[in-house]
Amino acid sequence: MVQKHYLRGSHKPDLVLLVTVSLLLVFGVLMVYDASVVTSLELFGGQYHYLILQAIWVLLGAAPAVFLFLFDYKKLRFLALPLFVFSVLSLVFVLLPTSFNPEILGAQRWIFFNPSPMPEIPLLGRLRFQPSELAKLSLILWLAVLYTRRKKFDLRLLLPFLALVVAPVLLEPDFGTAVILTGIGGAVYFVGGGSLLQLVLFFPLLLAAGAALILSSPYRKERLLTYLYPSLADPERAGYQIKQILIALGSGGLFGLGIGEGRQKYAYLPGVNTDSIFAVVGEEFGFVGAVALILLLFLVIYRGFRVAQHAPDQFGRVLAAGISFWFALQTLVNLGAMVGITPLTGVTLPLISYGGSSLVVTMAALGILLNISKQTVRK
Repeated sequence: MVQKHYLRGSHKPDLVLLVTVSLLLVFGVLMVYDASVVTSLELFGGQYHYLILQAIWVLLGAAPAVFLFLFDYKKLRFLALPLFVFSVLSLVFVLLPTSFNPEILGAQRWIFFNPSPMPEIPLLGRLRFQPSELAKLSLILWLAVLYTRRKKFDLRLLLPFLALVVAPVLLEPDFGTAVILTGIGGAVYFVGGGSLLQLVLFFPLLLAAGAALILSSPYRKERLLTYLYPSLADPERAGYQIKQILIALGSGGLFGLGIGEGRQKYAYLPGVNTDSIFAVVGEEFGFVGAVALILLLFLVIYRGFRVAQHAPDQFGRVLAAGISFWFALQTLVNLGAMVGITPLTGVTLPLISYGGSSLVVTMAALGILLNISKQTVRK
């Protein structure tokens, strides 16, 4: 009879995960530059503005990522509650009528550290922070702690904490992030040992609430109708962005128009360096390049769930699974919108889209994932 040996303790991190994340970060910086060069020239008089900013966000994100990679993840349970409370308070503060959180394009989602009339910071301009991004990580961390503390984990325990982050996000309003947070809550609940039957029974109520929220907002209603009936949508209003996205993807063909040769970045495509950046990838690198990017993103997801499967304890397992599901859901929501499977929500593509708060928090979460991978149980 063959005896199986299991090794447990500190060892090398998941190098496949580390290398894949590094490749995506480098590619993301290059694509942000490529996609935003025209906008950067028009707004700031130089082509490198967004390139420099994205590089700065990567460097800033590397700091918490390295710290959380070296810091024993088991000790994070002591920081979980303070971080969650800070996230909730920040989400509430965003909704207050102050000069630090002005309304932008009809939404209050950011806290400015140097709002007008304070002077701008060189290169960075007006530095701002999006609390809803931190809420994703803090929710996973706090729910993972709750699971390890209790033998029974049911919806009555989950819903109050989920409501604390989802409610203010909906009031911003940011429906896409609210969907991500709700999905994270459901995933951690299930991985943490929650009842699948309770989730199934709760799902219709969740759908009804989502439908009510969509129908109560003319903007969200228009986006939903555009998704359901694209041929009837006004091509100059709600249907414009998805029309330009599909034009970009279609014009890329099999191998693309070539690096830097895309046309949609010339003020045709909204969100060209943020939530629509995948369209630029498809336009310039073609079907082959788009599939290669998708495979790299899904490799991160696969390795993340593999880390969760081999985590040395329940806290690590739930934490790794929650982070992996968050990455997976956000990737699927963004890519689904790009090809017309899901409505446009403004959700960014992890590690690729331009953005400070999103990139820094995502890198911090991946630092935790790599930390857990150092201590996985090896067979």
